[in-house]
Amino acid sequence: MKRLMLFAALSLSLLAVAPANGANAIATLATAYQPAINETVDASGFKHPGVGLTRDLLENMRTQVLAQKEPWNTHFNQMTLSSAAAKTVTSSNQSGANPDLPGTYAFNSQGVESKFIADGLKAYTQALLYYVTGDDTYRANALHIIRIWSQMDPAQYAYYTDAHIHSGIPLNRMVAAAEILRYTSTQTPALQWTAQDTLAFTTNLITPVIETLQHNNGYFMNQHLYPLIGAMSGYIFTGNRERYNEGVEWFTVNKTAVDQGQNGAIKQLFRLVDRNDLTGEAVDPPVVQHVEMGRDQAHGAGDVTNMEILARLLLGQGTKVDPIDGTASTAPGAVGPYEFLNDRILDAAEYFGTYMLGYDTPWVPTAAHTDANGNPTIVYKQLAGGYRGRLTQNTWELYYYYQYTRGVNMAQRAPNFTRIYAERVSYNWDGVDGGGDFWLFMPQAAQAEGNKYLVKPIVEPYREFEDRTTALDANTVSKMEGATGYVEISATPEGSKIALVGYGNGARSVAFRVRTNGSATVDVFGDTITLPDTKGQWRYVVYAFNAYQGFGDLVYLTVKGAGTIVQLDHVNLQAATLLTPPAFNAGGAELTLYTYAGSSAALAYSFAATDSNAADVLSYQADNLPPGATFNNGTGAFSWQPTQPGTYAFVISASDGSSVAAKRVTIVVGADRQAAVTAAIASYQPNTVYIAATLAVYNSAYTNVMATISSAGDADFG
Repeated sequence: MKRLMLFAALSLSLLAVAPANGANAIATLATAYQPAINETVDASGFKHPGVGLTRDLLENMRTQVLAQKEPWNTHFNQMTLSSAAAKTVTSSNQSGANPDLPGTYAFNSQGVESKFIADGLKAYTQALLYYVTGDDTYRANALHIIRIWSQMDPAQYAYYTDAHIHSGIPLNRMVAAAEILRYTSTQTPALQWTAQDTLAFTTNLITPVIETLQHNNGYFMNQHLYPLIGAMSGYIFTGNRERYNEGVEWFTVNKTAVDQGQNGAIKQLFRLVDRNDLTGEAVDPPVVQHVEMGRDQAHGAGDVTNMEILARLLLGQGTKVDPIDGTASTAPGAVGPYEFLNDRILDAAEYFGTYMLGYDTPWVPTAAHTDANGNPTIVYKQLAGGYRGRLTQNTWELYYYYQYTRGVNMAQRAPNFTRIYAERVSYNWDGVDGGGDFWLFMPQAAQAEGNKYLVKPIVEPYREFEDRTTALDANTVSKMEGATGYVEISATPEGSKIALVGYGNGARSVAFRVRTNGSATVDVFGDTITLPDTKGQWRYVVYAFNAYQGFGDLVYLTVKGAGTIVQLDHVNLQAATLLTPPAFNAGGAELTLYTYAGSSAALAYSFAATDSNAADVLSYQADNLPPGATFNNGTGAFSWQPTQPGTYAFVISASDGSSVAAKRVTIVVGADRQAAVTAAIASYQPNTVYIAATLAVYNSAYTNVMATISSAGDADFG
């Protein structure tokens, strides 16, 4: 117990220090110089900077960060913790012999791609830090990285496996960094962006990456979106209006895709399903489904993030689209990317949030591939469980567009998407799939929320129920008692159900901190845990996983009991090292005993337990003992001489004052000896094949009992 308290105290003290250090970050990093932005519109009508980040967005972000306003302040401080934010960063592709030259001029392998991914994040992070702080060190770092990649050889580009998937986000980041450098001022002439920089960056990186690795509209679902993000970023930088308009249509409808089942555009990926593609049966009314959720939820999350990044590119340029065919349009009825198809992106995001929180989510079998005539060839028959409940993704940008730009009450319009945002478990600036920069696009009005949607901290080794529990019926509420938050469940005989999300962990032994006013059971991990009456005291109940289990991102708990109030505080993921729970000497499995009414010999059983901590003193408790039974609270000794036939169930527990072990006991009392034997052998099936050795033991015991059923004394027969 002392070890547990010390560990918790250390964890809390460390947690308290971190925000203080973070809050000082901008005060330490900022210089007196604030780079100015020279906003321009090029000959093709593109606004610069405008690869998502416009002058207005950048200026607002810097203003909020310098003033240490939430939520920008915390997000900025989290960004500075990235290795990509270090002042000493170098290009992953610079030559060891001459750091001004590339280590390789060829872009033709996943090895080069990994360098590109790392440098894309570094260039983007350094450019942002330069704009916020005015420190030329960051500008020099970003410019150096971009100039390394601007020396690549277009003749040495070649497509390699999955190049289209993994090149899009780093190109977007590097182009966004170049936009910042190109259109911001500097006090150092050598760090000016030049016309030669534009030419080399375009000729040697942007164009060959797009043409060799990305320009194709037939890729599978979000594999269509990743390269489109990179290509669209390049089109804005280079002023390529024709290709940009093509990309807009590929983003919204992509009508020329050969396989519309796998089409990754808004219309097909976030599909309005009007028929069951297995049966052909019509669906009326049609329903919006996020199709790639039939694959898994990691890709499902990526789809939402990618749609948001593409939407930001269009919003940055003020691009609207035809509400039906999705082409770029300036007509009076044109709509923004989020409004396209009646807020289709938002509907899909809410569908995603609903499933991720553990709710039952309807699904209509939907085609994931079609032939040339549009006939389904592969159908997703059900929603996929992979990664369900994981809340580490960056799918949050659309919340700020709808809540503040559109003025939509997101808690009402998209409550489950809003909840997964509020309950996310981490900051993810470094995510290779992008989206960790969503906070750069928060409008000034987001000041009103302050720290409301900052990540709820996880204090190791605890996972708090009140922070990330989904109530799946009306029997659960969240409560606070002083500084302790918990969920309270009114147990019902059929089961009160909750889902715990976002806490996936490799721990092999966990403990639930519980408080009850009666006995109950919890169905969890495919097993049943018995809870004793803790008499209103908090106790840990420890559970050890077998080799085929683990604490997943989505954990369902069904609490059963006759009105018992069960309160759940947290899960302790270090139960094996921080707790020494009692263990029953005869094992912790449920126990069934058999006897018969009128026996002159009492049924006796020892429920003694041991504790690995010799200093712990154990106490015992019996809940709902049968009438006339006796139980020793100091030793765990049980005795009973039943007088009436029937089945009697009760709960025995042993506690060391911190942890409690409980087991459910059932005693079957027969009317006579034969009835007791019949009950004891009820599970034996004569026509079933059993292992020979254990069957021989059973047959021997049965033969011996039946041979003495009439002659043995009550004590011997028992």
